[in-house]
Amino acid sequence: MKYAFLLYPHQNIRYRQSLLTLARQELSMTLEALGRGCEVRDCEMGGAPFLIFDAPKLTQRDIRMLSQIASCYVMFTMEDGQMVPVESEHPNYIGEDLPALLKYKGKTNEMFTDTMLTMALAASDFMPVHDSQLIVCDPMAGRGTTAMLALRRGYHGVGVEIAKPEVKEACDYMTRYLEYHRIKHKKTESTLTVRGKAGGRETKFVLSDTAEHFKDGDTRTLRLIQGDTRDAAALLRSQSVHLMVTDIPYGVQKGTAGKQDSIGGTLGAAMPAWHDVLKPGGALALSFNTHVTKRASLEALAQAAGFEVVKTPSLEHWVEQAINRDVLLAKKPNT
Repeated sequence: MKYAFLLYPHQNIRYRQSLLTLARQELSMTLEALGRGCEVRDCEMGGAPFLIFDAPKLTQRDIRMLSQIASCYVMFTMEDGQMVPVESEHPNYIGEDLPALLKYKGKTNEMFTDTMLTMALAASDFMPVHDSQLIVCDPMAGRGTTAMLALRRGYHGVGVEIAKPEVKEACDYMTRYLEYHRIKHKKTESTLTVRGKAGGRETKFVLSDTAEHFKDGDTRTLRLIQGDTRDAAALLRSQSVHLMVTDIPYGVQKGTAGKQDSIGGTLGAAMPAWHDVLKPGGALALSFNTHVTKRASLEALAQAAGFEVVKTPSLEHWVEQAINRDVLLAKKPNT
């Protein structure tokens, strides 16, 4: 059977081609993880970008997982010259706008972050895990976009960020969002201990998509932690998260350009802690600016921490004059 995925358009023509490359890899990895490995081709129909592939009829579970493809706007079957829309099997757990409304300088496009989340899931051993069990952590969380994307999918989200103002802004935004939309929730704050001293501050939101589910205890959790990512093993429990997705400083907004050692030094100290926090079989997706950080050095740091680098076609792509972005995927061995 032939399937076609209509992709979201992008106004920037140059970046549009980069998104097509990422979307093709995102879909290919997901199909492979579902045991549906097949060739994914891109084409234009009616002037719109599509990804097409041939596969035996997809199951409801397949469609549910493919409905999470960040770059996919609408799925179709193609038969006898007709295109028939396929109903999505993975509705948003919470408002689709949650990760998008908070705007700030240097924010990574949430669709790209969502693509990394899909790739991490496909690279891990946890594709079949039920939404309510899956825990996603961003160990360099900024204002929490990754954790909010996880929550939108119905996963649990955890963000660790050292900058207190960014964590406060994320917490304030989340509070306003839940109150405005009258989403049943509980908010708590606590101090976290690192090596016998106060080493972090956690704001935890427990919420549900309906008041009935909240009453029944069918909830999701968003944890926003102000703390040092190098202390992740102390701030979080060992083997407590399924996926890690993060966007390290690009050296543009955060003043790290030309200081590769400072980024490398932080990651060198942090990756063993990230490895400890991941469950066996869990995966890390990490994006970086190739003008500041080199792939070879990141791969070496990941391998030294115990990760296995996941081989993929090149995911390097142009974003803007100062940013040429790449993505590293790595997995914690399931042994």
